[in-house]
Formats: sequence, structure tokens, C-alpha cells
Amino acid sequence: MNTAAFVLFLVAFLPYVWAIISGSADPSPISWGIWASVDTLALLAMRKKQAPIGQISGAVVGASVVTILALIYGTPTMGSIEWVSVVGAVVGIVLWQVSGNATLAIISSQAATFIAAFPTFARGYSNPAQEDPLAWTIWLVSCVCALLAVRKWNLEEALQPISFTVIEAIMVILVVIIPHWPW
Repeated sequence: MNTAAFVLFLVAFLPYVWAIISGSADPSPISWGIWASVDTLALLAMRKKQAPIGQISGAVVGASVVTILALIYGTPTMGSIEWVSVVGAVVGIVLWQVSGNATLAIISSQAATFIAAFPTFARGYSNPAQEDPLAWTIWLVSCVCALLAVRKWNLEEALQPISFTVIEAIMVILVVIIPHWPW
């Protein structure tokens, strides 16, 4: 399941990258930049704790590519929600660096990951058409695989797949379910 989570997470980036290049997706450079950074830190900390790293490895590669594309094709904004996300991410990174504790690094990185999602949540809520529903759906399926790959239900192994699942589920609700809901 760990390998499936990795492959699915990477595959989900393909329609998203195409949507960015074709102009139908407008990713938040702030969210994706923070995700690329804190995902890298989470990967290092999870590797140190010998936790399954399939999904987070795919996240690092994909988020790095999307960050570059978001800077080229995206709409950079720095409103209050982006500033809160940046500050939250920096606090998480500093906590890890000061403590040197890999478990605290995983907790901090996942808190920063969730905080960094708020600009994307806001964009998905206000204009769901600017996000790629197929990509978010595949990412959610990858999360199910990552959850099934958890060997020990502790912070080191389970927190990252749980936090990703919550983020992906919120985005699927915002860009897949709500736009098609018969209100």
C-alpha cells in the first residue's frame, strides 16, 4: 500500500500540472511553496523514525513541481490568510529546529501543512473551477492507501496520512461534491 500511495500521489499531479499549464487551475504559490518545504522536513523526520514514506515522497516531488508552476502560472496573493499560513509554517519549522526532535518535527510539519492549506481551501470554496477535481480525487484515494500502509498507529506513522486525508477530503468536498450538489 505504501508503494500504491506513492504512485497514486504522483499520478494525481499529472492532471493538476496539465490544468495549471492550460490555465484551468490557479494554484496558490503560498500553499504549494509551504507544502514543498514542510513535506521535505516531514520526509526527513519520518525517515529518521523509519515510518512508511511512500505518500510523503510523492508529495515532495509533486509539490516542488507545482510550486515552480504556481510561481510561473499562478496568481500570487498575500492576503491575511496567506500571512497566517506563512507564520504557521515558520513556527512549525522553528519548533523542529530548536527541539531537534523528529516526532515534534512530524507534528510541527503536519500542523504547518494543514495551516498552509487554508489559502487553497479559500480558493476552492470561492472558485472550485480553478482546481482540478480529478487530481484531488486521486490524491484522496492515495490517502486511503497511505492509511492502509500504516503499520503502527502512532504519531510518527499515522499523523501525516491522517492530515493529508483531511486536507484532500475537504478539497474533494469543495471542488467535487459541492459544485454538483443539487441545492
